[in-house]
Amino acid sequence: MQEPRELTPKEQKAIDEFEAARPGLGAIAETNILNNNITGWADIIADTPENELVAGEGFSSNSFMYRRLG
Repeated sequence: MQEPRELTPKEQKAIDEFEAARPGLGAIAETNILNNNITGWADIIADTPENELVAGEGFSSNSFMYRRLG
């Protein structure tokens, strides 16, 4: 169940970065942050330095290009 609370600036930045990477992912990220008791997302974001909360592109071992946060 979602926690009725305000998002922290770091949480909002993470949501904005997901939304910038692909429209629609911001809403999914927000749901996961607010369901921290199940997902742990808010804890992970709190432990991540703010300068690492950026969308980027990379390659996996199978050469598939993807966008990721961090």
